[in-house]
Amino acid sequence: MTDIRLFSNNDDDEVVRGLRSLYAAPAGNAYWNELEARIMARVADVELGWWTELDRWVRPALAAAAVLLVAAGIAMYRARQSEADIAADQMLSAPPVPAATAIRPALQDDREARIRYLFGGR
Repeated sequence: MTDIRLFSNNDDDEVVRGLRSLYAAPAGNAYWNELEARIMARVADVELGWWTELDRWVRPALAAAAVLLVAAGIAMYRARQSEADIAADQMLSAPPVPAATAIRPALQDDREARIRYLFGGR
């Protein structure tokens, strides 16, 4: 394995110490607490996805749902009203029933008359 160095001699120790001092983590918790606070503030401002878009549509969606429910109610009422009108028209325009079919024939047998009398039929 080759060892790549900036200089051919062993003067890299100074460079390494200088770089370590530049890139060393700050001492103390104050820096880390401030860094965390900045990161969390930044994250709180970022829109995190499609559900934030849904938040903008809540009121229009509720209004559209209310209009849809009212329209469905009106349509159901009108459909029922038209069915009632059709049923009334059919009842009024039905051909009359002949009187011969509307009257039951009298019973001929005495036995059937007795059964009818016992059970309260007339």
